[in-house]
Amino acid sequence: MSPLTRRRPSPSRQVERRWFDELPEDVLILIFSQCCIDELLSLRLTSTKTRNLIAEYLATIAPSVARSTFPLNDHLLTPRDDPTLYTIAWLKGLIPQQLAAILVDRHRFSYEWTGQRYGIPAEDPYGDVLRARVANGWCVLRRLSNISEDVYSLHAKQVLKSTTDLAWKVVHPSRFKFEVFRQREDLILKRRLEYIKGIPDDLAKDYKLMFMLLSSTFRTSVSNYGDDYKPWIFDWGCGIDGQRLLRRGNSWLTWFVLHEGPDLFWNQWWTLCPEQPQTKNYIRDRSIEAWFGKAKITPEDFIRQFLPREWNDVNEKWHGIQRDYAFKVQKALEERASSGFTDFAAVNPILYFTQYAECRQLREEEGMGPVTETLSRVPFHVDFRCPEELFQKFCALREDKTQAMAAQTSARA
Repeated sequence: MSPLTRRRPSPSRQVERRWFDELPEDVLILIFSQCCIDELLSLRLTSTKTRNLIAEYLATIAPSVARSTFPLNDHLLTPRDDPTLYTIAWLKGLIPQQLAAILVDRHRFSYEWTGQRYGIPAEDPYGDVLRARVANGWCVLRRLSNISEDVYSLHAKQVLKSTTDLAWKVVHPSRFKFEVFRQREDLILKRRLEYIKGIPDDLAKDYKLMFMLLSSTFRTSVSNYGDDYKPWIFDWGCGIDGQRLLRRGNSWLTWFVLHEGPDLFWNQWWTLCPEQPQTKNYIRDRSIEAWFGKAKITPEDFIRQFLPREWNDVNEKWHGIQRDYAFKVQKALEERASSGFTDFAAVNPILYFTQYAECRQLREEEGMGPVTETLSRVPFHVDFRCPEELFQKFCALREDKTQAMAAQTSARA
């Protein structure tokens, strides 16, 4: 990843900025109030006048911006009694809260024989405790991602430890490139472990709980078959055990999630238009693109290069470091979450969902109607193709079941 460079604004952009700043303040305030959170945060960086004007009228602008961003989320946007509480920090804090609401709401599994549903609608106050914990987990992920972003923004000279490493740029460019990459990842790991060492145990527990829910977002179910689904190319088994590998940090995708952070899910779940075909596969396609880098190969061609038991990484030297360091981060958080007295329920969300199922049943018996659903349009899952081995086993079991039912029918006749 190349260091960031700052480009000078073009003359036309400078003219547009001057024209914008010259608008009357009441017009600017109206424009700011119609923005979404991401847009307002970007506008604050355009000029001192804009930043100061937003700060002066934030008590008016912030509630309107929040409503523009979350038009149906009444529970999330419960009015504050004190107008001074409408701050930039409050607006930014709505993002992990909404990600938590989506993760808790859309984490649903239905079983035909019980009608059981896991998941708590975003508009139901019953889920506030779980959502608060999951939001804390998102904040930890944000910090881990920011550490990576900060280090990758450093110039190579600030990363490399010796002048000898710098000399490789002329003598051996490919080795220089690898050394910069490796020492960046070394620095990221060091800073992350220092951060984890300093967080409270309860925050580590919240992160583990959140990541358990987050791992279920990635699916390779037997219904995911055909050319519309890209194969899982990142790990051994082609995704048969992808969710567990992801939680433990044994998957390259763990590194990718730690590197990209909440923005990856914020984009697919909320900021991108759900009607656009590419939105539902945003995370999947971003991860595949990052995995291959500049290599000109498709996931299908990559899968054809090896048998399921002879999986080979396209760039094992680089990906091996990323996978190893992601595992160390997850392990450090796991150890922190396990320190002191910890029961399984403290880091597992299922208890919250089973308790809610009982609450929902009692409400139905008392004649109470269901809670309003507001997140049904969210493209929640990240769908990869079902592994060939698993699909063939499923087909064989289905064939055996069909033959057994046919034999029973013949015997009765």
